[in-house]
Amino acid sequence: MKNKEIEKLEAIRGFCALYVVFFHLLPQKIIVLGINVGFLFRFGSEAVIMFFILSGFVVKYSWEKAADKSFKNYFFRRFTRIYIPLFFIFLLAYGIKSYSEGGWANPDWNTLLGNIFMLQDVISLKPNVISAVYMGNGVLWSLSYEWWFYMLFILLSKKVSESKINLWVTILTITATVSYLTYPFFLNRIVMYFAIWWTGVRLASIYLNGAAYSFKSIQTHSYVLAVIIGLLGLNLYLNFEYTKIYDYPLVAYPFIELRNFIFAFIALFAALIWNHFNWFLFTRLFGVFKYFAPLSYVMYISHHYLVIEASYLRFLNNKIIEYTLYIILMFVFSYLLEIVVYTKIKNSLTIRFFNQPIKKIAS
Repeated sequence: MKNKEIEKLEAIRGFCALYVVFFHLLPQKIIVLGINVGFLFRFGSEAVIMFFILSGFVVKYSWEKAADKSFKNYFFRRFTRIYIPLFFIFLLAYGIKSYSEGGWANPDWNTLLGNIFMLQDVISLKPNVISAVYMGNGVLWSLSYEWWFYMLFILLSKKVSESKINLWVTILTITATVSYLTYPFFLNRIVMYFAIWWTGVRLASIYLNGAAYSFKSIQTHSYVLAVIIGLLGLNLYLNFEYTKIYDYPLVAYPFIELRNFIFAFIALFAALIWNHFNWFLFTRLFGVFKYFAPLSYVMYISHHYLVIEASYLRFLNNKIIEYTLYIILMFVFSYLLEIVVYTKIKNSLTIRFFNQPIKKIAS
């Protein structure tokens, strides 16, 4: 039986995945009794930041629980988790585009390779991006961050002692942020955001050590986030003219980075406070979302095609019914790909490369 803390993480993961779907689906203005409730669904970026924090926690937790801490085992787990569903999404995207064009579409090899090698970002919102996301699927930007977080984690875990690893993360992330003020590009952006992902690692370390969550236990890392927030505030001031270039400045450089780190800082202390009150009302508010957690990754990377850009049910002439059916189809597709297909391929590869089945642990 899973412990209650891990179930809370799964509930948040399921909630965030659904939230991102509705963030992209719902209009900005939904007036109910004269109040714009659509505002509640305008925080998709914050949901992705929660994914990063959760990922840091789960990867650290899994790493410490794993009997085999070899690079081969770690890389295999992370690679299969990210890439098996992702390749099916690439095929889905290409199939839909070919169908819409009535023949074999241009696969856009350069962008596809950029996404396979995890070099993608939202090219319209950030400077010096190497590759656009594949076929307009905007959420794929976060996968490049996630992948390189995994690689940074294993590198540091293998090469740096446990007593010095937090210091190394502090030096790396703050140095990257300082360099970001003069020349923002893919590498220093990834390393800078690693501080957000490391928030989850720090929380997992406290949990695994059986220590109490308190301000003292997260004090050092909160200072790191605060320093980065200060530097990004300076970056916003120095590069404020960019807010006039982008159509949506609140989700673009140089505002979005500051926004993301402020949210990570708030989330860290919100978790601390909520834990102090024994997660009062958490189960009532978020408990049901744990059932969506096993589907969350595929929901996240497939909803652009299966819900947002879908149009084949438009003949129904009823938006509510139409999009309800799209969402149901997304659930079915996500279940089949993530629970059935992914599991079978992963276990088959595990037997082939390790001669043993994978044990079910948090991924």
